[in-house]
Amino acid sequence: MKTMQLTQKQKTLIGMGIAIAIALLIFILWYMITHPVFTAAVTDIWIILLALVVLVMNVFLIIMLWQIIRLIDFLLFELKPVLESLQETSSTVRGTATFVSDEVSSPIIDASAKTARVKGSLRFVVDSLTKGAQQSTRGRQGTGTQGDTAQAAPPPPWGAADPAAGSGPAADASDQQTA
Repeated sequence: MKTMQLTQKQKTLIGMGIAIAIALLIFILWYMITHPVFTAAVTDIWIILLALVVLVMNVFLIIMLWQIIRLIDFLLFELKPVLESLQETSSTVRGTATFVSDEVSSPIIDASAKTARVKGSLRFVVDSLTKGAQQSTRGRQGTGTQGDTAQAAPPPPWGAADPAAGSGPAADASDQQTA
């Protein structure tokens, strides 16, 4: 915030204004003390002016009271039903969301999870049977005339990822995401 510095001329004018106001007040008090008839007339005028001010303030107070009554009426009879309707609507939306979550989304998610588990289990069983058949075929061929002595690796344990076959938890997770 920028502070404003008063110049010497401004300070002098302010000092003179205060001095004139004090002198005027002293003069008015002296005049009222020395002239009681004038003082009585001024007092009567001020009493009348104060009564008028109180009257105007009472009118404004009555107007404000009327506006407060209208505001309360608006709140009770127009806004309250709207708020109750809004509360009822939000309750309905909450119930609908709960119903959809419980009766639609959860069963679909459960079915998808079970399908992914069955798919993973079947993939494991099929891979195990295929690799076992390949090993037995290679084992017979290895004892034959071809002289093939290489043996296939055993199937991966349950839950281990087999990148060649695309099975395991990583493949199951990608299956669930696409479903």
